[in-house]
Amino acid sequence: MNRRPLLSRLIKSRAARVGTLVAVFLLLVLILWSSPSTTRPYISPDKPIVIPAFRKADPKTYQNETDTPNWEYRRDAVKDAFLHAYSAYEENAFPADEYWPLTKAARQNFNGWGVSVVDSLDTMLLMGLDEEFRRGLKHVQSISFDLEEDHYAHFFETTIRYLGGLLSAYALSKEPVLLRKADELGNKLLHVFNTPSGLPTYSVNTRSGKTSGGSSHPRVLLAEIGSCQLEYRYLAHLTGNGDYFRAVEKVNAILQINQNQRSDALWASHWETENGTQTNAHLSVGAWADSAYEYILKQYLQTSKSEKRFKRMHVRSTRGVLDTLLYLSPTRNLLYVTDTVSDIPTRKLEHLSCFYPGLLALAGQILDSDNTFMTERDKNLHRWSAEGLAHTCWVMYGESPSGLGPEEAIFDYPPTDHSSSSSARRDMRWMHNLQEWEQNGSPGGKPPGVANLASLMTNINHRDYRVRTSSYLLRPETIESMYLMWKTTGDPIWRERGWEIFKAIEKYCRLSVGYSSVADVSVTNPKSPTNKLNDMPSYALAETWKYLYLLFSPEDPMSLDKWVFNTEAHPLPVFEWNEAERKEYRLL
Repeated sequence: MNRRPLLSRLIKSRAARVGTLVAVFLLLVLILWSSPSTTRPYISPDKPIVIPAFRKADPKTYQNETDTPNWEYRRDAVKDAFLHAYSAYEENAFPADEYWPLTKAARQNFNGWGVSVVDSLDTMLLMGLDEEFRRGLKHVQSISFDLEEDHYAHFFETTIRYLGGLLSAYALSKEPVLLRKADELGNKLLHVFNTPSGLPTYSVNTRSGKTSGGSSHPRVLLAEIGSCQLEYRYLAHLTGNGDYFRAVEKVNAILQINQNQRSDALWASHWETENGTQTNAHLSVGAWADSAYEYILKQYLQTSKSEKRFKRMHVRSTRGVLDTLLYLSPTRNLLYVTDTVSDIPTRKLEHLSCFYPGLLALAGQILDSDNTFMTERDKNLHRWSAEGLAHTCWVMYGESPSGLGPEEAIFDYPPTDHSSSSSARRDMRWMHNLQEWEQNGSPGGKPPGVANLASLMTNINHRDYRVRTSSYLLRPETIESMYLMWKTTGDPIWRERGWEIFKAIEKYCRLSVGYSSVADVSVTNPKSPTNKLNDMPSYALAETWKYLYLLFSPEDPMSLDKWVFNTEAHPLPVFEWNEAERKEYRLL
């Protein structure tokens, strides 16, 4: 058998072979020269993403760096971590929803449609993992969104994870099947809005359209009614289906009416779907409420700052939060955001609330000051509070023995007053201290809680707070804020702190197959089997590793004026309503 290459057999003479090889070489040079760069500064929302080449990180390089950080290798280390996690899911749990890392088993907890796949699609695209993305795309094609008769899809989780994941992956790849499946799912979920008020109810059977209010029927949470607008407005823009826009616009109108009725311009955590009213006196930007505040600002950014009502709603609610929910710790002046019940602060800081400094930083950077909605003082308040809150969220990690932040901490009362009297609460409020600082001439240029930021402390008895819930659940909120602080300030300290968190995750959460959550962040034995939790949530794939990857990327492709992240870290493009849409939706 003639084993020579086919090309050599076809060429009859030595001269012809040389000429052909030269031609092939020149053709390859021309192709490489004319190819678009795979390291563009920003991804255009109008074009599919260009998948960059994947280069595996060298652990020795990023663990033994010199004084100059190698951000390219740190970024690739995160890519390796994501691959380690996702490969464990694919090998042991696919196509189920999530992976149980200790038992190496599958978990069906989000409708059984493979939430870990859909949540990961845009992360794969940003990391250049083409093979994984193609396998995920094949899975999406096979999903049937029809649930069995006695099963219901939780509207909030299904929207932010599945619908947001599909829309984001479509925006980055322009694969038609992703938009088709997003449209199919969005339509099946619309039944939740069939309530007397128009507020979405808790869940829906996607086959029959029957809805369920869950255990709290007919009450819903602020986060559940206020975290669907980004997805549905973008879906309306892509498909031309005005029903999507009108459904969430009813919710926006109710939020605006209720805000106008309150002097603090805030929203309570519980709502009545029958009449669209607030039903309790609990105020928070943490669990039950968080992403509703996030989506008010981001709706303004999503449509190219064209809908001024959202800017006004954001500025008013932020003033309310800063005045009502921000407090200083008694001796170290740590700035923290808490929740209140009937105006009494719980002094609790949730990990979930650590997204808020990033939101403030984003608004302080992108929103223009004006004489109508946002003054220059408002911009300064955004930036100051973002810096102080982000620092405190970092302290939760930096002072933890493992380097991982706890789920909840609770701050001390002032040492001179252990009561919950109104005067003690007033003295602890950040705005009270800030106004006194302003009256004294604003010495130092930064207010209490931001000036002279507290250094890390190892003595647990002098910390001003105690850990209330000690678990670390692979949560992304602090990393998200570090990413946005880095993007808006350019201060490298936020990248370095993110790197410290990543190293702690690698040390305490990484298993031979996948990653686990941690039961107690004070345990310093990384091999302790009793400190591992049988849990690897899909949001770690969607958010935690994505934000770390973007934080360490030498050239972050996500321009803040071209993309908005939904609350599951799925980037959606900024767009402009066309003339027909503005007329139909009365946005003129």
